[in-house]
Amino acid sequence: MFRLLGNKLFWLVLLVVVAALVTMSQTSLPREDITVLEKVVYNVYTPLQNGVHEMTGHWGSFGDLLSDKRTLQNRIEELEKKNAALVVENQSLREYEAQAKRLQNILQFQQDTLDIYQLKPAAVVARSANNWYKTLVINVGESDGVQRGMPVIHPDGLVGRVSSVSSNSAQVSLITDREMAVGVVLQRSRETNGIVEGTGSSNLLRMNNIPYYSSITENDRVITSGLSSHYPKGIDIGIIKQVNREPNGLLLSADVQPSVDFDRLEEVLVITDYHPPEVENQETGEQ
Repeated sequence: MFRLLGNKLFWLVLLVVVAALVTMSQTSLPREDITVLEKVVYNVYTPLQNGVHEMTGHWGSFGDLLSDKRTLQNRIEELEKKNAALVVENQSLREYEAQAKRLQNILQFQQDTLDIYQLKPAAVVARSANNWYKTLVINVGESDGVQRGMPVIHPDGLVGRVSSVSSNSAQVSLITDREMAVGVVLQRSRETNGIVEGTGSSNLLRMNNIPYYSSITENDRVITSGLSSHYPKGIDIGIIKQVNREPNGLLLSADVQPSVDFDRLEEVLVITDYHPPEVENQETGEQ
């Protein structure tokens, strides 16, 4: 026992215990002043506690950041899908709008010509790939009153003529076909009759048999003459782009730009009640 009282470690432990008890007794009740020992403990513990708290806060913020990033990525993917769907829908709406305008134009033209022609609207469903023969297929036929030889037009001008027909479809030979020829007259002067032939090109026709003394000039408008059994009079063909003198010097020829844009043709009208004049094929070479 006396040996324990003489041990320095014993007294050190006892001192720490007493100090702890005093500290506990002093801090157990609310007070304004704290002891020196408490201040030392607070000064050591508080920075450590703050560091732990800040570290916990940073880990929480980092977790929130990862969560927000995943949410944002999912939102971006969702918006990209919606945007792709809207792009497709917008394209469809533009196509519907363009189709509606074309059909409105066709319908208005049909209404405006009720006293002149009986017209059957038709949609183009196929085209020939042959550079020599220019034809297309439309979705009306014998069951719709369409017959071989009927003229086919568009609000912009003459398209061609029905060359063959089945029950529910018909083939149309275009005026751009190399085998096609149309009797025409200059709308301005009315003095020059000629024949417009196809060249195989969608944007070029050729007018032949023009007298050398004709007053034909560039930008003159060319229309059907009505002197044959195939086409009514006064249908627009195109405009003169260039006048050429033939080598014999007795005749002229001219390049004609068609009024119809054949490359973009999607709807046409078949004239189902055209009655030709009594004298047929008065113009040599017209088909």
